[in-house]
Amino acid sequence: MYFINNYKIEKKAETAANKSVSVNENSTVTINEKNAATTANFSGNIDELTEENLVIDYVKENHQLPNYYLTKSEARKEGWVPSKGNLCDVLPGRAIGGDKFSNREKSLPAGNQYFEADVNYNCGNRNADRIVFTKNGEVWLTKNHYKTFEKK
Repeated sequence: MYFINNYKIEKKAETAANKSVSVNENSTVTINEKNAATTANFSGNIDELTEENLVIDYVKENHQLPNYYLTKSEARKEGWVPSKGNLCDVLPGRAIGGDKFSNREKSLPAGNQYFEADVNYNCGNRNADRIVFTKNGEVWLTKNHYKTFEKK
């Protein structure tokens, strides 16, 4: 059982390591798919890494979030307490994203599985800016916590 569990974790980390993120000296953020990086090695300013246009373009092209995003449950397992706003303290260089979005209000087209992610995050408590996306690369931006959406 030990081998199977660790193999799955290592395999997942190996798959996620195919993409890396870097911030160059003039504060331009680039996501480089060819440079291998370990999932534990995240560098860069989270404000820049979660800039809405950067994340939207990445999701449209790759149909998934950059590897510095993790779900709420993954973050909680690592010590994140949402009410404390301690994500940057516990997991520097990481942002919340990848959880399923239920579309309960039927604001988005029916028949799709949606996922959500924070954008424009700058440490502390999470703001109202999110993207909602599909695995097909469709992306919507909300700046008011899901009240209205703009297709990107």
